[in-house]
Amino acid sequence: MGMIQAFAAGYFIWDTMASALHLRVTGPGALAHAMSALIITGLGFRPFANYYGIAFILYELSTPLLNIHWFLDKCNMTGSRAQLLNGIALLIAFFSCRLVWGTYQSASIYIDIWRLARTPHHQGLLSKQGISSITKGLSSEHSEVMRFAGDRVLPPWLTVVYLGSNTLLAFLNFYWFGKMIQAGQKRFPAKPTYGHKLAKE
Repeated sequence: MGMIQAFAAGYFIWDTMASALHLRVTGPGALAHAMSALIITGLGFRPFANYYGIAFILYELSTPLLNIHWFLDKCNMTGSRAQLLNGIALLIAFFSCRLVWGTYQSASIYIDIWRLARTPHHQGLLSKQGISSITKGLSSEHSEVMRFAGDRVLPPWLTVVYLGSNTLLAFLNFYWFGKMIQAGQKRFPAKPTYGHKLAKE
């Protein structure tokens, strides 16, 4: 698991550098995505949310199809049947991996961190260390969450940075999916039906 996360972190280091160097081409959204993904994968070495770090890497299953789409443009195959088929596969992969799976995993980590913040064990340790608690409510419902934590606590800054980066990635995924549909409609306009042709005549 650590090796997979290390590969992902290495990729996002390169992605951040490439997006920053070619900002005019990639745009600020790509740079924000690269930096947020690097933060999430990097914090996994703390260790923090290792399970979710691996789960979020599945976002990238759509990336090879996106690269193929780009290469087809460069090979003067824009609007070709090959690009159409690749575009359909890209939309399906992007929607499944990033919007469905990604939203589910984001909701899961929000819930897990909320439960963690409400455990009496965690609340007590935060108070001893003079750290403001994330929530005032105390509940023993999920006390098992911190069973093996010892004296370690979840710093509020870590929660804010991790969940903030994750929320930004989720927003970008929905935004880009809409842009992908718009781009597809421009590249592959619907052919007029027989009825439309008769109406024009």
